[in-house]
Amino acid sequence: MREETRTLALRIAQASPVTLAIGKQAYYTRVDLHQSNAYAYVKEIMTMNSVAADAQEGMTAFLEKRPACWAGR
Repeated sequence: MREETRTLALRIAQASPVTLAIGKQAYYTRVDLHQSNAYAYVKEIMTMNSVAADAQEGMTAFLEKRPACWAGR
């Protein structure tokens, strides 16, 4: 279990800090919302996040089968 946890932590550490921060904030914000409001909120956040430079880089890197180069935007 310890090795799996470390592997997951290292994988998360390689992700874009910007998209991680957006996701973490959205997670904690939606917890206090009614389900329908939470879905609407997360939909809006996901849409905004998908146009961020790091999200675009992540999608492009995935399609090109290469490591992403995060810009922090």
